[in-house]
Amino acid sequence: MKKRLMAFLIMCVMTLSFAVPAMASEAIVSRPVPTYREQTITPHTEMVRFYWRTAGGRLQFRVWSMTNGRWLNDWTDAGVI
Repeated sequence: MKKRLMAFLIMCVMTLSFAVPAMASEAIVSRPVPTYREQTITPHTEMVRFYWRTAGGRLQFRVWSMTNGRWLNDWTDAGVI
């Protein structure tokens, strides 16, 4: 009985000694972080401003590009009666 108990204990110790949990290490990433300067930030959509006037009794509009600093069209009738 003692031999069986000793054999069982030795077998348990050997079995548990091989069951060591593996620890994962943190991945090392050596990628440089991009730095952005204020000059490189640009809007993705064009920002515009409408200018309105009444000429010859007709309502007209013109579109100014605030992004590019230029007129996008000539004076156009608004089509409002």
